Amino acid sequence: MKIKEIINFFKKYFKTEKKLFIKAFILIFISSLAGIVYGYLMGLAIDKASLGLFMDSSIVLIIYFVLGILDNMIFDRLGRIYIEQISINMMEKIGFEVYTKVGVLPARAFEEKSSGELINRITNDSQTITETFKSLLRTIVALWTALVVLIYICFNSLIVTFEILIYIFLFYLFSKKYLPKIKENQKSITKEKDKAVATVNENIRGIREIKALGIRKSMNKSVKSIIHEIYAKSKDQMQNERTYYALVYSINTVLEVSVFITCIVLIYFDKSSFSFFMAMTYYIYRFMRTVDEITNLSTSYQKMKVAIERLDEILNNKLYQDEFFGTLNKTDIIGNIAFKDVTFQYSNEEKPIFKKLYLSLPSHQKIAIVGKSGQGKTSIFNLLLRYFEPNEGEITIDGIPIKDFTEDSFRQNIAIIRQDPFLFNKTIFENFTVLNKNLDINQIREACKTAEIDDYVMSLPEKYNTIIGEGGVNLSGGQKQRIAIARALLKNSKILLFDEATSALDNESQGKIKKAMDNLVKDHTIIIVAHRLSTIIDADVIHIVDKGRIAASGTHEELLAKNSIYKSLYNNES
Repeated sequence: MKIKEIINFFKKYFKTEKKLFIKAFILIFISSLAGIVYGYLMGLAIDKASLGLFMDSSIVLIIYFVLGILDNMIFDRLGRIYIEQISINMMEKIGFEVYTKVGVLPARAFEEKSSGELINRITNDSQTITETFKSLLRTIVALWTALVVLIYICFNSLIVTFEILIYIFLFYLFSKKYLPKIKENQKSITKEKDKAVATVNENIRGIREIKALGIRKSMNKSVKSIIHEIYAKSKDQMQNERTYYALVYSINTVLEVSVFITCIVLIYFDKSSFSFFMAMTYYIYRFMRTVDEITNLSTSYQKMKVAIERLDEILNNKLYQDEFFGTLNKTDIIGNIAFKDVTFQYSNEEKPIFKKLYLSLPSHQKIAIVGKSGQGKTSIFNLLLRYFEPNEGEITIDGIPIKDFTEDSFRQNIAIIRQDPFLFNKTIFENFTVLNKNLDINQIREACKTAEIDDYVMSLPEKYNTIIGEGGVNLSGGQKQRIAIARALLKNSKILLFDEATSALDNESQGKIKKAMDNLVKDHTIIIVAHRLSTIIDADVIHIVDKGRIAASGTHEELLAKNSIYKSLYNNES
């Protein structure tokens, strides 16, 4: 990534921080001026004292003391506070924008990138960038101070100036050799950290299943292996950084000794003053402190470049294009769905799932889609929900291409109840109010009664204020599904998709949910993807998907009588 691209990256988030930055820069600038004066005042005070001018020396020291207090309490302190504030504001903006951007990535992104990697990009990379930005601001001011000091030295001693220029040249050579290695190592370490976060996140979410399968120890070994790889790469990185720092500190020592010896020799031959020597004892340390900041910034800068490159891939669509939606804001739909000559192929598959698929799903009917595993049942839902886009053809609702709807209206029109629904780690009540903050407990209870879950919730000690745990871990599969069904009902969507949504229910609850579906048919389009045929035998129409096409359609009785695929599925279940 080029410097121009990095500057453009910061420009975007820096616009609203200009005033605060100007304040910070002025204060730190004054602080750096004070730092330059310190050395001169120290040398002047000692020079006056050596001449017996003790009163003049005392006045200079008082000025030195007052300036130090003002610098520490006002200029330096407020300047650093403002820089911290700028960094925090920028980190907030960057992190939130990346989080928002991740939300509009296509479904393919979440299949190819782990959740751990995306989380790292949102949190750790944002923090790396802002921490380096703080260091950059401090270093810019320190460089200005070093330049003024160098000019002062140049006017007083060309020999010392020449020694410092040699030092700068050596510093450049060492940086050129080691910094590219540090950058490449950082890329590798970051990838391993992504893998570690993803694995740990997955294992914590699935800890019950891991224990039940008896694979806890083997999973521990897997995580240990990943962590070991991170620390092995970090060890190499540390060795490179330590070698780089050691070389820089070595030439620091050489410079320090060389300058002091030169000053002593110059004083011996009356070519320099004692006050210059005393000033140099201060300035040389300040100069080397600037170099230390540059050294630290150099390594941080390589890490920041990696972080910006990773965020830039997301923010500027270098990996994936955003989901796109139309401008039609329409929620008063009838709910007639049609797949028109749809061809679709997953990016990692050799053959298309569908080729010229035509499928009509009319409103006010309960429609089921069945078939053997891997034949495309779930893919119909994935396309209808726009998780993926068809390669050819189009999908319409009431004759309108679904890509023409705005995101809000499109999502409002369709609700899905999955076999393993996602629930938030909040209270049961809050899992409903995420849809609409204005929902009251009576509305929620009515929906839960329809979904046959209200009695259970009311039996809990905290009732609707019960925390359900991450992913609904404190609920059974059937209970989670019934909450998801109630949540879908409260969404008031015209099209309801059931992805094996009654598979985990007992026969009594399943019967009640089926009755609820029947009550909804008159106002909704209900589409059910089912493996258990007993859940859909009363559907108005059943479509059989086989080899990416609709092999047959009809009622349960019609298909049982005339279709071998359906008859085989039904007999195997029986």
